Amino acid sequence: MAEHTTTADPFGMWRDWMANSERQWNGFLNDAMATDEFSQTMGRMMDGYLNLQKNMNEVMGRYLQLINVPTRNDILAIGERLSQIEERLDQIEDGLLRREAGQPAAATGAPLAATMPRPPRTKKPARA
Repeated sequence: MAEHTTTADPFGMWRDWMANSERQWNGFLNDAMATDEFSQTMGRMMDGYLNLQKNMNEVMGRYLQLINVPTRNDILAIGERLSQIEERLDQIEDGLLRREAGQPAAATGAPLAATMPRPPRTKKPARA
């Protein structure tokens, strides 16, 4: 009698079981998500979540105002105003430097370094 040995691959059986389970769950959930009831339920849940988030933002804003701590919007507004002030100061500084250099205030838009006169070159290179 010939010996017939079959070795069962437990990992192969597990992979097959996982693939079949995944395929079945995928089919079931796809069918469930294709219904109007699911879409309506998800829409209601999203509306509820968005309302909760809006209310939490309002409550936190009032609380932070109560304890005299700036909110995120306050910090962003300050940052934007600071940027505008810095840009304005740069414009004023450029205008003053052009005025000192004897150039008209409304320059052609060239960078200030390109419009400033360069000092004469007085140092001669050393001879070899």
